[in-house]
Amino acid sequence: MNQDAQIFIATVVAVFLGAAPFLLLGALLSSVFEIYMEQDFLERHLPKGRITGLLFGVCAGMLVPTCECGVVSIVRRLLKRKVPSHVAIAYLFSAPVINPLVLVATYVAFRGNIRMVAARVLVVAVCACCMGWAAAGIDPLDLLRDGKDPLEPCATNHCGQDHNHHVHASPLLLPVFPEGGDICGCGFDGTTGIAAVLTHTASEFLDMGKYLVLGSMAVGFFKLLLVENFLPPFHNNVFWAVGAMMFLAVFLSICSEADAFVAASFSGFPAAAQLSFMTLGPMVDLKLIFMYGSVFRRRITLLFIFLPTVLIFVLSLLVGSAIR
Repeated sequence: MNQDAQIFIATVVAVFLGAAPFLLLGALLSSVFEIYMEQDFLERHLPKGRITGLLFGVCAGMLVPTCECGVVSIVRRLLKRKVPSHVAIAYLFSAPVINPLVLVATYVAFRGNIRMVAARVLVVAVCACCMGWAAAGIDPLDLLRDGKDPLEPCATNHCGQDHNHHVHASPLLLPVFPEGGDICGCGFDGTTGIAAVLTHTASEFLDMGKYLVLGSMAVGFFKLLLVENFLPPFHNNVFWAVGAMMFLAVFLSICSEADAFVAASFSGFPAAAQLSFMTLGPMVDLKLIFMYGSVFRRRITLLFIFLPTVLIFVLSLLVGSAIR
């Protein structure tokens, strides 16, 4: 096997294995939400105001931490449960970075530079709030692609039969699904409790996993095309450096926990450029572009790609100048 093939295979495997556990975790969490959470639980406990809802969405990652590979599955499920769009979208863009594991990873990668940690949180929080504000007032279901969700065969009573999936007893004591078989021919197999969670988790993971594979392969191809002398000319110009690192973030971002170490390895770049890599990658990379396209409407997907890119370019230049 030649060296190029070895590099490609090693890169694809590394990206997939690094991201797959977090995708699986996100699928598991979204399935638990669907199976055990009462239909009106979130509606009863979420903040009512738009500002407080945005802040809740931005900070929710500290309570429900997940990587960018898993958060898309969670947000899809939240939107289908009619969680307000601004809360869900703020969580979508903030949770992969504003969570304990990523903050510790950033602190370690930059050898105790608390300014870099704070800058990363600030840029992501501002961007997440802007994205959430842009989505405010839109019906949650209008953000999602049309068509039946293969992971939710009967939960919305699409087939005309009431399977009583959601009960009003304690969700930790009773399973959501009743005993019984496929009553209406819609695919519901009567699984209950833990079995239902595992079934939904497997379906969600397989549904989103194919996009992770495509993104991993794209990263592998890009790695082969990256020439050694491509980056040094950008070191001395902060505008070009930020642009170059954002471009690399789209193609080379692996996982929000690992991105800090990748960014720190580009020691010749200014802090603003390193910051842009760490903040754009968990919001817009190849894996996420594929996943966004599979979950959200086309115009929403384009918005999720374009607007964070512009915001992070500007914010990285402003905030990065303060941590040089």
